[in-house]
Parts: sequence; structure tokens; C-alpha cells
Amino acid sequence: MGLRLDTARLAPAAVRPPEPEDVFLSWLMQQPPGRDLAAAASAEIHSLRRYQGQHSGPERLVELFEALHRSLRPSRSGAGRRDARA
Repeated sequence: MGLRLDTARLAPAAVRPPEPEDVFLSWLMQQPPGRDLAAAASAEIHSLRRYQGQHSGPERLVELFEALHRSLRPSRSGAGRRDARA
């Protein structure tokens, strides 16, 4: 009697999608020098917002890309404002 492993049942549980943070960092590191990262992030946001599934990964990716976009293109309302701690 040998041990039989039902790989068909185990495979779906073993295969996990990458974490959104890992996807974001991979995307960021693959951008060519001189690329307009704000525009590229905006395009990714637009693409990810079309996702209609139930997985939370794309929603988290949108948050990460929005944070990058905000950091590269600060809002005009905050322009010229000084930090209260300074």
C-alpha cells in the first residue's frame, strides 16, 4: 500500500495569486528610465477600475497606484502650504 496524493484537489489551494504589493513593486521596477510614472500609474488605475470580480487584489493595487500618482503630482490645494511642525 502506497501513499496516494490527490494533486488535483491540492493544486488549487497551493496556487495563490501574488500579493498586490509584490505586483506593484514589480511593475515599478520594470518601468524604463525617463518614463512619466504619473501618467503610467494613471493608466494602470484606469485599467484596474474596470475589474468586476470579487478578488480584493485589484482594489489594493488601485490604492497603491493612486498613492504613487498623488506623490508624483501633488494637489494644488496643498501647494505652498508649510508643515505646522516646521
